[in-house]
Amino acid sequence: AAAVCAGAVASVILCPMEETRIRLVSDPNFAKGLFDGLPRLLKEDGFLSPFGGLPAMLSKQIPYTAAKQVSFDIAAAALYASLGAYAMNNALGVEVSAAFTASVIACIASHPGDVLLTATYQGKKNGTSGFFQTISNIYDNGGVKAYFRGINARFIHVGFI
Repeated sequence: AAAVCAGAVASVILCPMEETRIRLVSDPNFAKGLFDGLPRLLKEDGFLSPFGGLPAMLSKQIPYTAAKQVSFDIAAAALYASLGAYAMNNALGVEVSAAFTASVIACIASHPGDVLLTATYQGKKNGTSGFFQTISNIYDNGGVKAYFRGINARFIHVGFI
């Protein structure tokens, strides 16, 4: 529970940076990077603007954190139980294997939230930024499969973290 709460707090802190990142990617002329992009974003859109994506950020971060914590514990316990004494002599391998497994599971659990987060910030730019409207728009443009677009790239990204 503490990890999920920490993830929620981190989401609040990361909202302005995430919106700046998405703006930089979607509009290369917006700014050179975070240090000039964030002040411009706050000046143009207002101080509270970056927090409009908070529900979407939470829909990504909470499933990610919960899935990673729970699946790591389950995978590590299963590996230790199945490998017995061998696992104790190879604890690093067991821990790395459990972490990789947890990363893949966390990817699957949080990817719909990641798609929603990106669409929310892109929608703000296009004038359609409501959280529930964005959910509806994604579904209307591909059904459930639309929430898993780009997951292969995310597997690679998160698998290495």
